[in-house]
Amino acid sequence: MAPVMTNPSILKRMDELILEGQLIWQSFNKDKPVIEDPVRFTQWTTSCLNLLDKLSISTNRFVTEFEAWAKRGRGFEINVGASLGVLMAARAEYAQGFAIEYHLSVASAVFGGLLHQAEYLFEKGYIRAATVLGGAALEEALKARALAIPIELSGRETLVPLLHKLKDKTVGVLTEFQATNLEAVAKLRNDAAHGGPFEYTKEQVEGALRAISDTLEQVLGQH
Repeated sequence: MAPVMTNPSILKRMDELILEGQLIWQSFNKDKPVIEDPVRFTQWTTSCLNLLDKLSISTNRFVTEFEAWAKRGRGFEINVGASLGVLMAARAEYAQGFAIEYHLSVASAVFGGLLHQAEYLFEKGYIRAATVLGGAALEEALKARALAIPIELSGRETLVPLLHKLKDKTVGVLTEFQATNLEAVAKLRNDAAHGGPFEYTKEQVEGALRAISDTLEQVLGQH
C-alpha cells in the first residue's frame, strides 16, 4: 500500500482551527445566534479558508462548502456548526490521503505533461530524448513531494540524493526496493543526458518510463 501523503504541519494547524471553531460554536450557542466577537470569528474563518485553499480535491468542495456556511450561510444565515463540520471533514479526508496539497496537484499536471511528452518522443523513436525528459519529470516531481513533507532541500539535489531522502524510514515515501529500481532509472537518465554512448535498448527505456509513470502516480496522485 502506498504511504498516505500528509504534512504533519497541516494536520497540526487543522487541529488548532478545529479546537478554535469548537470554542466559537459553544459561545455562539449559549445565548442567541449572533456573532458576538466578529474579529475572532473573521480571523478563524480567514485562517480556515487559507488552509483549505492549500488542499485540492475535485471542484475544491471544501472551500466552496465552508464559504457557503461561514461567509453568508444557507439562506444568508451564518452556521458555525456546519462550517466546523466542513473543516472536520477536510481534516479526516486529508489524514486518509484523499485530499492532496494544491501545489502537488499542480505538480502532478505539470510533470505528468512532461512524461506524456517523453512517451510521445519514445513512440517516435527518439529514445534518448525521451529518457532525458522522463528523468527530468521524475526529479522535479520528487523535489515537489520532498518539499511538501517538508524535507529541506539545498536546491542542488539530483535524483539519487532525493531517492535516499524519500526512502528514509522516518519519511517512508519510497520503499528500499522502489528506490533501488529508480536509481537504475537515474543512471539511465544521466547516461542519456551527458552526450556519451547510449547503448540502452528500447525495452529498457520503455521500462524506465513505466517506472517513472508509476512513481508520479504514487507521490503526486493521478497525473
